[in-house]
Amino acid sequence: MWVGGEATAVSPAIPIDSPQWNNWLTHHTQFKFKGETGHFTARRESRCGSDYWYAYRRRSGKLHKTYLGKSAEMTLIRLEEAAANLAGNTVLAQLSLTADFLDSSANASWIANTSLAAQTKIRPPTLPPTLVMRPRLTSKISTPVSFISAPGGFGKSTLLNAWRQECDNMPVAWVALDTDDDHLLRFWSTVIMALQTVRPGFGQRLLPFLQRSSSITPAEIVTRVTNELVYTEGEPFGIGLVLDDFHHIKQADIHASIQIWLEHLPSVLQLIIAGRTRPPLALGRLRAMGLVTEMELDDLRFTLPEGIAFLQQHIAEQPLAYADMEALVKRTGGWAAGLKLAVLALNKQEDRRQVIDTFSGAHLFLREYFMETALHQRSKVMQTFLLKTSILKQLTGGLCDAVTGQTDGAQMLARLWQENLFISRSGEQTWYRYHDLFAEMLCSQLQRQFPDQIPELHRRAAAWYGAQNMSADAVSHLLSIEDWEAAAEVIEDVCLRELAELGEDSRLLRWIQRLPETVIQRHKTLLFVYLRLAMLALPKAETMRFLQHIEDDLSARPQKEMTQNEREVLEEVRHFRQRSITGTAVPQLSAGKAPDVRWQLLDAYLLTEMYSKPKPDEVAAQVYEIYDRARAEGNLFVAIFAGSDIATRALLRGQLRQSEKVAYQVLQQALNQRGQLPEPASIALSVLSHICLGRNELTQARQFLDRATAVDPNPTSSNILMTIAILRARLQSADGDHTAAQATIQAARSLQEHRPARVWSDQDLAAYEARFCARQQDFARAEQLLKEAETEETHTLSELVRAEILLKQQQADAAETILTYLVMQYPAGLPNEPLLNARVLLAQALFVQHKMNQARQVLAEAVQLAAPEGFIRPFLDHGSQLVPLLTLLQTHHLTPKSQDFIQQILQLSDCADSAQTTLSEETLKDLAATASITPREQNVLRLVRAGLSNREIAAQLCISPGTVKTHLTNIYAKLDVNNRLQAVAEAQLLKLI
Repeated sequence: MWVGGEATAVSPAIPIDSPQWNNWLTHHTQFKFKGETGHFTARRESRCGSDYWYAYRRRSGKLHKTYLGKSAEMTLIRLEEAAANLAGNTVLAQLSLTADFLDSSANASWIANTSLAAQTKIRPPTLPPTLVMRPRLTSKISTPVSFISAPGGFGKSTLLNAWRQECDNMPVAWVALDTDDDHLLRFWSTVIMALQTVRPGFGQRLLPFLQRSSSITPAEIVTRVTNELVYTEGEPFGIGLVLDDFHHIKQADIHASIQIWLEHLPSVLQLIIAGRTRPPLALGRLRAMGLVTEMELDDLRFTLPEGIAFLQQHIAEQPLAYADMEALVKRTGGWAAGLKLAVLALNKQEDRRQVIDTFSGAHLFLREYFMETALHQRSKVMQTFLLKTSILKQLTGGLCDAVTGQTDGAQMLARLWQENLFISRSGEQTWYRYHDLFAEMLCSQLQRQFPDQIPELHRRAAAWYGAQNMSADAVSHLLSIEDWEAAAEVIEDVCLRELAELGEDSRLLRWIQRLPETVIQRHKTLLFVYLRLAMLALPKAETMRFLQHIEDDLSARPQKEMTQNEREVLEEVRHFRQRSITGTAVPQLSAGKAPDVRWQLLDAYLLTEMYSKPKPDEVAAQVYEIYDRARAEGNLFVAIFAGSDIATRALLRGQLRQSEKVAYQVLQQALNQRGQLPEPASIALSVLSHICLGRNELTQARQFLDRATAVDPNPTSSNILMTIAILRARLQSADGDHTAAQATIQAARSLQEHRPARVWSDQDLAAYEARFCARQQDFARAEQLLKEAETEETHTLSELVRAEILLKQQQADAAETILTYLVMQYPAGLPNEPLLNARVLLAQALFVQHKMNQARQVLAEAVQLAAPEGFIRPFLDHGSQLVPLLTLLQTHHLTPKSQDFIQQILQLSDCADSAQTTLSEETLKDLAATASITPREQNVLRLVRAGLSNREIAAQLCISPGTVKTHLTNIYAKLDVNNRLQAVAEAQLLKLI
């Protein structure tokens, strides 16, 4: 035996296991070893911030490698074993494998039976024929170690199997663990058999030893498996190993062996551990080194597009409307198993509407799933805890103790979280939340088992929240048990704070709407808040009915029996109804003291919203003033509404940059003031989505739309629901899917029937549906929709769509009349549509009629307005028809930015396979000549063709004969002709007359 010095130098032999040996290893990085079974060269290498020794030997022309360990582990036995491995003569065979054992029929039978039983464990599950690809997740499985933990049904196995099939250059071994594997030797036997599927012959000597020995330690197993992985010949690539269903593994010695393996994981191996619970492993160092990927419940949820793709693939027969699919994805929280059960229910039941509207955790399919996989597997104590705390939206130890009357709430929650029992934890790590469907199942079981205790549980929760100054949560529990008076008192106390400090209106409206009218009429502040919010969010007719009911009820009572509050309420109701009818100012708070500044701001903004149509410029200035005041005073609700109003007005004028600036300003103030976006922020987010659509940034537009939906998932007002549906449909249309766009609008119209919006009418929705029908060439249906929705008043959006239909039907003159009116009448934008759409259509209508000079002028103005804003979408919607005119416009004297903008349109237009080559030089010359003829000169040409003399033309046009002569001279020059006959002939050729 000998040990060599560093590099090529040779030192005297050093006794191994001596103090000199340990000291020598500390100061050297390489040595040579020769033992009884072989020899090798050892090198010290730095891995993951620590030093480890590895042994190398070349045999049969190939370099082999094995792991030795840290300096303290470099014993003579360890070196001899490594030498044997590298020489092809394993020490394991000498230590434990005898001929008697290998030849024993009993042992051979045990091995065969074990192998047979394990075959199902080491085969990956079959992928479904329809699979939603999730590259956002599979791309993350790229680090040496990955941990995936989530409750059942979140697609862990499917995700890993899809990832396995994507690993073209790396074979992946699969282990589906079960309770039989919860034994150290059995576990590692199963792992080795799985590795044999990708490396035949792997562990041939180690496997029988594991199945026989009971004295081998976790460290020894890991060392020998690691060495054989590093040593195995003929494998140019690494291998992957998936340990699925790891939650079945409870034994500490198995966890210890995995922990050791993580510390010394060979570079050839990529390890993925997946299960329902979080394994008790220390990952701090791996996280710090960036060597581990962790995915949990929130990562594995289907995103909205993934969930919709899943439903589209699995729902039989008639597909669902987008809004219905969106609702199901949100209802299930992106839980794959929940969506599967929803699909099963939809495919089995004829009344799909009922399934969509009522699908919850209490549904038979979901209830059975949760009961079998979660509830019944817990102890009675844990089951009771789950049922009683199911009334809570969020859970923390003290709250759970208050509700259950126990003292172990924090420990119970930590245990549930460790077991991943459909529970998620917030960033503060002391607050938890049950999955919505799981909580609904628990609530239904609570109603079955402990119905008499439910009111008291809610009261305890409300009392705890009240003591913590968390009034909003206290209100929710009081409303749940219909303790109306207690709820009204709390709401009245916090309502102004909800608006000014938190910016919330939907929640406040929902609270008040749940209260009986007889309760509201006893609380004047609640009534005043409701009136102001309702006038912004709800249909006017609904608000008027509410006021009428209160007035009728109070008026029927004798004056002497009314309280002071009730008398003030009656007075306020009458004033409000009268002023809403006459259009005079909104009343201030009817109190004997100076009104709160928060009321003043709210009333001022409401006034601009209710009476804005006669004087838009003046109102816009008022809204700016209100917005600035709200920002300065920190009134978040008014700041959000006024700011979103300003952003919307700028958008309709085509000022995308200004609109974007204000919308971001609104969101930033909300984040600065609250740390999160309140529900009304969905309005500003939808404006940003509209801006991105206008710029043809469709991916970003969808992201903003999804964010708007997430911020306000259950709005009290239908305003935002309709806004989002319209934007969603326009995005679908921009993608060319006009059928989907039409279906989205139809779903919105269905919602509008029983839950009408204040700012959108059915006529608006019908006009959008007609637009999408027209783009599918279904003109009859489009015209029918417009006709059915007609009213006595002119509806601008319907007129815009009608003009588009007329253009497609070659009635350009009629379209021109409508579009000219819209452009002249609404210079600041149509009520719900940017004016740029009308300008682009007008240019097209003029071009089709060969009014080239006017068409070029209108389109040039549109381009000059749109180019600085990047407002390209209206041009793309009509790109194929506009290509000749746009190409001609490139020869016009426009700014470089406008020229670049035109080039961008041409490149993005469907027909722009190179517009410059599509139009020949001669065609461009003719177009330029046509465009040079002014409308007056066209009239002169028409009269010349009719045979009128200069004097007769002058009389017809009310100009002098000299002016006619000048016009003719200009015409001859522009058309490159010399006389009247040639001018008429050329004009007819160019279709000017």
